[in-house]
Amino acid sequence: QALLSLCLGEPPVPRGLTSNPDLPAQTLSLRWQSDSSLFDLEIFHTELMNVVLNETVAVKADPVTGLHSWTWHSPLPLECTSLSVHIRARNQLSVSQWSPLQTIPGSDIPVKSESYMFPQDKMVPVGSNMSFCCIVKEKEDFKEIMYGRQEMNATRLSRRTYAITVTNQPASGNTGTNVICFSQRLTLTGAVVFVGYPPGDEGLVCETRDLASAECSWKKGRDTRLRMKRSRTKYTLNGRQETHYTRTTDRTHCPICSKVWEENWTLVARNPLGTVQLTDSAQLTDRVHLLAPANVTVVEVKAWSATLQWSWSVAAYKKLEMVCQLRLFTHELSSTRNYGGPGLSSVVLEGLWPDSDYTVTLRCGSKHSFWKWGDESGPYRIHTKMDRPDALDVWMWMDSSNTGCVFWKPLSVRKSHGALDGYEVSQSSAEEDGWTTVSLPPGNFSYPIILNNSSDITVAVAARNPAGLSQPSTVTTPAYRADSQLSVSELLGTNGSFVLSWEPNVNASSGYVVEWFPTGCSGLCPVDWKKLPESDSSFTVNSDSLVAGVRYTVSVYSLSTGAPLLLQRWQGYSQEMIPSQSVSELSPNQTGSDVLLSWRATDMKQQRGFIRGYTIYLANAAHLDLIANITDPEVQSYRVKGLSLSSYKFVVKAYTSAGEDAGATVAIKMEMDTDMLFVGILVPLGIMFCCLILISICCYKKREWVKKAFYPEIPGPKVPGDWSSPQGPLDVKPSPHSLVHIVESPEWDFTKEGLFPVPEEEEESENDNIEVDTDSDEPALLRYYNQVVGDGSHSNQVSDSSGSSTASVGSTQTEITYAGIQSPTSSQGVCGGGSYRPQMQSVAGPKIEFEADFQDDGLNTGYKPQGSWQLDSPEAENLSGSLGSPTSVTSSQFLIPECSEEKPQPPNTWFHNLLSGKS
Repeated sequence: QALLSLCLGEPPVPRGLTSNPDLPAQTLSLRWQSDSSLFDLEIFHTELMNVVLNETVAVKADPVTGLHSWTWHSPLPLECTSLSVHIRARNQLSVSQWSPLQTIPGSDIPVKSESYMFPQDKMVPVGSNMSFCCIVKEKEDFKEIMYGRQEMNATRLSRRTYAITVTNQPASGNTGTNVICFSQRLTLTGAVVFVGYPPGDEGLVCETRDLASAECSWKKGRDTRLRMKRSRTKYTLNGRQETHYTRTTDRTHCPICSKVWEENWTLVARNPLGTVQLTDSAQLTDRVHLLAPANVTVVEVKAWSATLQWSWSVAAYKKLEMVCQLRLFTHELSSTRNYGGPGLSSVVLEGLWPDSDYTVTLRCGSKHSFWKWGDESGPYRIHTKMDRPDALDVWMWMDSSNTGCVFWKPLSVRKSHGALDGYEVSQSSAEEDGWTTVSLPPGNFSYPIILNNSSDITVAVAARNPAGLSQPSTVTTPAYRADSQLSVSELLGTNGSFVLSWEPNVNASSGYVVEWFPTGCSGLCPVDWKKLPESDSSFTVNSDSLVAGVRYTVSVYSLSTGAPLLLQRWQGYSQEMIPSQSVSELSPNQTGSDVLLSWRATDMKQQRGFIRGYTIYLANAAHLDLIANITDPEVQSYRVKGLSLSSYKFVVKAYTSAGEDAGATVAIKMEMDTDMLFVGILVPLGIMFCCLILISICCYKKREWVKKAFYPEIPGPKVPGDWSSPQGPLDVKPSPHSLVHIVESPEWDFTKEGLFPVPEEEEESENDNIEVDTDSDEPALLRYYNQVVGDGSHSNQVSDSSGSSTASVGSTQTEITYAGIQSPTSSQGVCGGGSYRPQMQSVAGPKIEFEADFQDDGLNTGYKPQGSWQLDSPEAENLSGSLGSPTSVTSSQFLIPECSEEKPQPPNTWFHNLLSGKS
């Protein structure tokens, strides 16, 4: 075959192929002989002949043995299934034939009928990839492989072998991660894998505690997650196996790593996943770590100091130059003090407070090349003795009356120097010799005083405890103080504080006092103050002593040998807020179409800021309409003008620099103003009455002109000729064309028939259907109806004649035509009120006779018909007041009655009297 290959130009087939599997390492080592250096390799899963590897490699022969060697790392454990491998040589032009297959048997051969899982108990680093295989025993059906609680996708490698691959494995638990193979019926087999970390220790440090031996420690790294004994981390220091070490939360200690200081150390930490090496080097004096002081005690305790003493357990410390740190704890406060010296074993603690509890701890270190503080001693308790209290901070406060009060601030625990028993208050004045002293219990911080109008009063206050009395603090009250005469300025807060400044006073030899208290307080006010040196002319009242929304009165006094002198005074708020209460007594008052709103300002305690003004709103259904903004807080009323008749709701809000309050609401219904209604009625009436008076006065003064213009006098009739002849019969010849028809009635009803004129208007309305001969030359007709004329009014005559005229138009009417007869407008005639009386008809015969027979006693004038007529008939006796029988006369002349020589009297009316000027 080699000759055939040579003849064909092919490289010879590799010879002597052998394999050497390493099961724990999952590697397969191949060796062969060949003259070539380039080879093709193929590896199969024997049973299914699945190609696992097909690769061309360059391998040189070993110069000693002449063999070619190559190692393959299998991703699967070599026990999972049988592997077959062959090889061929290659040159630049051709390749040789494949070598015979070399088979590496696996654990799935038919001889073994048990179930297996590979690999077993393997340790791998976190994040690595790993493959597992399950060999199912005969007559069992494979179901699945579980990695922990995760079901994995399995790949079939042979008839009985199934494999899974897990990538990026997380750290396993304390007992590792289980990999289990299941059949359809039961659990077949399983394996455990330990996934962890290599050692991560660092920071090797060695030091001495007794100035001779060495103690080393290092910082423990992260947990390796390897819990089995064979997988734990092992340490060696300078080649010595370290088995005695302790571990704390963050470090590992070797108590006595070396009895002799070696100056150089090397630590090696190793586990199955890796190794780490640490080194350190130092001189002995550079790494001194002292032990804790022992037997700490107090030798002497005073009110302001104490002596502390301790001992050392190492004799070598007595010559060591050291520094010690002492820490004091009291009332949640701490302080640190450092002391130094060779072999230091006692210190004196100065600056302590009387009657105070202290807790002391102590630690020391080497002063030369200080390395670190040594171990700290246990806490030790010290209680100092009492001493007299400190002097009190005293101030006075007076109201506007003749009484005042002396205040003092309570002493703190440090300043009281012991539990107080009480206070002693002494009072003296120029008028009294000596002091008057009273004792007060420890809970009192004020004492009332009565001012003297003739001299100043000096008050001294001292605190008392079991150790004695404090230095007395004195304050002098003035004989009289008119604070009201000093103007008060407005003070605005800044970030919840008051920033004050004032002009320096040359008399302030003892400094200044800033005083503040709530304005308007009554009784014992919470007064606060601060004393300042004479060099200060400014001060800030901090917000921790002020309450937002409360008005404070702040005063500055100058202190001297005498009484305090008030320099300046302010009132203000540290922080303004909106008023807590709305305006009070809000009321509306209607005046015509205007509404006057009035209110009272909010009390000072509820203002919570300076009132800058008021806003007036008109409340609608969903919002408020601004009516006015009053910027003057002194104005507490507003007039809303020009409102119509309706219902209104007004809201008044007071506002500060922080905003408006909730607002007070008032409602009003606009009603008609009755006073204005009366005025509206009476004024026009008065004006009209005045106009009438003026017109009357004017008319009175111009009465002659008015009389002539509006009521001229009607002249009396002038009759030509002589009408004064005695009465006689009138001979009238009847005209052939007379329109007067004499109708003789056999009976005469004197109660009905008489003559009276009918007005033209009524005549026209009643005779619209009567044809009038407009072409006739005859004078107009004046019609009379038979009717007795009574003494009643004209209106009654008209109403009575309306019925009879209709019935007597055709039968009993007598038509008499006169030319130009002017009828008077009233029922009385021109002459003394007499009326026209026509001639009566005689019932005795046709002869016409005229006789004037008037029965009216008051009427002696009027028209008197010619002739006489005797009333001889019996009916005539009842004709009292009748005017005579009707007569038909055709004449062109007036029948004028005889009148007296006196002129006619005009009607006697008030208007006529007014125009004529009669009273």
